[in-house]
Amino acid sequence: MQLKTGLALIGAIVAAGGVAGLYFGIGISWISLAIIVCVSLLGYLLAAIAATANAASGFAEFMRGWQIGINTGLNGFLGFVIVNLLAGTTAAIIVGAMLGLLNLLTVIGPVSQSEVFQGILGWLTWLMPMSWLVIGIGLLFYLICFLGHAVTGGKVEYLKVQALSADWKTGTFFIKGGLISNLNPLDTAFNMGNFSFVDYLSGDWHKEHEAGHTLNLAAFGSLFHLIGALDENLLRRMGNAYSERLAESNDTGTGGNNIPMWY
Repeated sequence: MQLKTGLALIGAIVAAGGVAGLYFGIGISWISLAIIVCVSLLGYLLAAIAATANAASGFAEFMRGWQIGINTGLNGFLGFVIVNLLAGTTAAIIVGAMLGLLNLLTVIGPVSQSEVFQGILGWLTWLMPMSWLVIGIGLLFYLICFLGHAVTGGKVEYLKVQALSADWKTGTFFIKGGLISNLNPLDTAFNMGNFSFVDYLSGDWHKEHEAGHTLNLAAFGSLFHLIGALDENLLRRMGNAYSERLAESNDTGTGGNNIPMWY
């Protein structure tokens, strides 16, 4: 399929405008948080349904852009608020605008498919407020793996960290083995942003696919990442899950069931 960048961009601009209206209307509050969670869940469901029917349809592409737009607005305004508290308004405007622009560019096919852009995006995921929840959990999981290895001196196979690796292009760090990695019932791998976990029974590092999830996190944010995990595992849609189809395009490009955002 070919990405419909124009329709996706319209969706992104509309959604980012909605976030702006929410910010200036009621500010940052529990009510606005509840609205964002509900809208994010609805957006994912509509995009997943549309993409299941026909990922190349105009509505599916509009909804892909819509989800990126929500994350764009949130990254921009949260970046502004945080930097404003630390360094003043001028710096906050610059940082907020840069984060929003970086996020918005992911909606444009020729840009998102560029390896140069993916390298910038992957490493700057660390700076995007909407990525921090998943990255924070990933860091905690990493520390638990290392702790289990250290406490047992690496002598218990199930708790042993077998190897470390990285996808330097996207700044995704891999750990093979360790308690959290080995809790994966599928004995494969899973991603928590810039941290990825590979089961000790897996014969592969799954680097390109898991790095695709890092790029997904930057573009769509933590809510999308967690909803996608439920789509894959709780609903048992596995490789047909919407988030999986996006991430897989970083591995096998336009083949199969992929939505070629990263290829």
